[in-house]
Amino acid sequence: MERIEYGACAVNFELDDDGIVNGEVRGAMLPNNAGALAAMLLRAGADHRSPGVLVSMQKSLVALPRIDAKHYSHVPYSLRSVPVAVVILPEQFGVYEDIALAAAATGAMRRAFLSRQQAQAWLREQVRALQANQVWRPAHR
Repeated sequence: MERIEYGACAVNFELDDDGIVNGEVRGAMLPNNAGALAAMLLRAGADHRSPGVLVSMQKSLVALPRIDAKHYSHVPYSLRSVPVAVVILPEQFGVYEDIALAAAATGAMRRAFLSRQQAQAWLREQVRALQANQVWRPAHR
């Protein structure tokens, strides 16, 4: 188990059998730490060559303003194609709906779910599709 701490928030994570980052955020996700913490988790995943990230926000306080595409300036272009599934509480849906829309505007793949099983299924399908595209693209150039 690895841990990333930033301000009033921390994420504990490990890699599953598929290499996917599985994390749980605890503490307060605030405007001054949300972007940096997300970028650090993506970077940690990239360092392990992880094809995707699944993170639970269910044990964290999320206090973020409306998110727009500028929020994604902290995510390097090379990591925007890494799919991220976020497991949330129903009360967090409005915030994460904005995040998913802002992410899509920048080419990042982010989606929120109310269940871990749905998040895992979506994430595995995204990883499978991305890997299939990597095989297909060189063969058809």
